[in-house]
Amino acid sequence: MADALLRSLGGRTILLRLPTPAQPGVNGEQLGLTTPSYEDIPLSPAVFRRVRPEMERGKVNRYELLISAASIQAQLGLLQLPSADALFAMAVGVFVDQELMLIESAAEAEMFGQPYLYRLLLEGPQNQIL
Repeated sequence: MADALLRSLGGRTILLRLPTPAQPGVNGEQLGLTTPSYEDIPLSPAVFRRVRPEMERGKVNRYELLISAASIQAQLGLLQLPSADALFAMAVGVFVDQELMLIESAAEAEMFGQPYLYRLLLEGPQNQIL
């Protein structure tokens, strides 16, 4: 039901950016000589909206992202992670409309002990400072 609601509210696909695992036995990896690489994982449906901006100089805008728990649970199985908190903790950020935004906090909404929706609070890109 949450998926249908997110789609009806203009559901979109966002990209969760994760670092790729280090290659064991590669000397350059151990010395930090290689360029870090990332993997972008598509998640959908999701709804993105601006949270009321804080009207202070030097502060970035904040945004809210609602993501279907079904898409998060599918990724947890593929990545063999124990929880959504672990997934969000290892994420570098979220790409929305080709802008990388940092994850400030994550919370889940649940019913009968099962999550149906994840709410991420995002920090806007630095180029959007008020």
